[in-house]
Amino acid sequence: MPAFLRSTTRVLALFSVLALFLIGLHLSSLSPFPEWRLPNLMPASDADKDLAVNTKPDAPPCQQLGQSDDVVVVMRTGATEIKDKLPVHFNTTFRCYTDFLIFSDYEETFEGYQIHDVLADVDSSLKQTNEDFKHYERLQKLGREGLQADELHGESYESGPVGKNDNPGWRLDKWKFLPMIVQSLKLRPEKKWFVFVEPDTYIVWSNMIQWLQKLDARKPLYYGSEVQIGDDIFAHGGTGFVMSRPAMKLGADEYLKNAEEWHARTAAHWAGDCILGTALNQAGLPLNWAWPMFQGGNPADLNWEDAKGDWRLWCTAAISYHHFTSFEIEDMWGWEQQRIAHSLAKQGKQSFWHTADNILHHREVFKEYILPNITEPRHDWNNVCEGIVPEGEGMSLDECRGECERRKGCLQYSHSPSGCNVSETFHLGTVGEGVTSGWLTDSVVDWMENMHSCQSKDIKIP
Repeated sequence: MPAFLRSTTRVLALFSVLALFLIGLHLSSLSPFPEWRLPNLMPASDADKDLAVNTKPDAPPCQQLGQSDDVVVVMRTGATEIKDKLPVHFNTTFRCYTDFLIFSDYEETFEGYQIHDVLADVDSSLKQTNEDFKHYERLQKLGREGLQADELHGESYESGPVGKNDNPGWRLDKWKFLPMIVQSLKLRPEKKWFVFVEPDTYIVWSNMIQWLQKLDARKPLYYGSEVQIGDDIFAHGGTGFVMSRPAMKLGADEYLKNAEEWHARTAAHWAGDCILGTALNQAGLPLNWAWPMFQGGNPADLNWEDAKGDWRLWCTAAISYHHFTSFEIEDMWGWEQQRIAHSLAKQGKQSFWHTADNILHHREVFKEYILPNITEPRHDWNNVCEGIVPEGEGMSLDECRGECERRKGCLQYSHSPSGCNVSETFHLGTVGEGVTSGWLTDSVVDWMENMHSCQSKDIKIP
């Protein structure tokens, strides 16, 4: 076959793969948001001649990126939430990962996936004497079917000031962190990087694998979004955190050598991620602060102007978000796949790794993912306007909007039977029965364009 025909065939094959994926994605979308708009796909680059080869017809674009054979993603969950929160990952994020482990408090095969009991090797005397393990022991006898309705998390389970402290599954969760380090290293001793997540964590996979390539896996490294309790600084578990293999060995050795000490500390504490960070610090490994790349919030609720020193959220690459519902995970994953597909079709796989434009920053999440969803008022939606209009009771929706338009710097408004609220701070918000929310789109665009320009598109190393 002539060379130009071979090239054309590969281009057509690429577009067939991408078209099948995007059509399926559109048909399966459960998002309440408007249909996402991306630029028309450009012809693929000849530089990536193997892109369409060895790719399954239904494979998502993230699988074509590669570069992740040395990475294992470790999902920490529990029997009280697994049915509600885990299934969405089977058809979304897990399809991107080359390798992953799922740890829970109950060993089972769930929808064809192996779930490991991370507490299986914990000292039996501890399980028999500590109140937190009553739930665990009952779970081993009765299985998930024996759980009561009030023990299940669901998608909207509210947290107390120190977590979901009235839920037995959550109280058991703090015991999983140190054993999880030991078990992950035991099951995947050859991996260079371990990425730890929860079911409501969203990892921007295309950024994660680009960022890991910039780090030295031979060093003990522990990265995450910094949180402090008392004198202890640690990586917040729900935001996601990353450890190199040498860091894993330090953590596992510290726990195994001093198990009684760490069991006592865990029993007296409420946060397992804090216990893990304290153990690593005692082993000589402090946390590398990775905020604002790692975010503990949802893009719908972020303060987009947030900054610490020279680190500005707006200008930083996005690696993780937290507090996602299942439909939000599905929605953002679909959007990220469209973005990857567009880049691959335009540049090819080889060029993808050498182009800073392919790094997804928080500002692009706002511009491309959030901004298209504020063109019209949203009913039964609360965009968290904190400014109460004193004379707002009895106002109509149009009058409430007019009040925002008259106020300098006002970006958004919300209207409900209790009155009118306005705000100079942007929030997308979330479902709120009886509330109608709106935005002054032109003002939001002006605010966005007035944000300080960012110096670099590359991923920075904290």
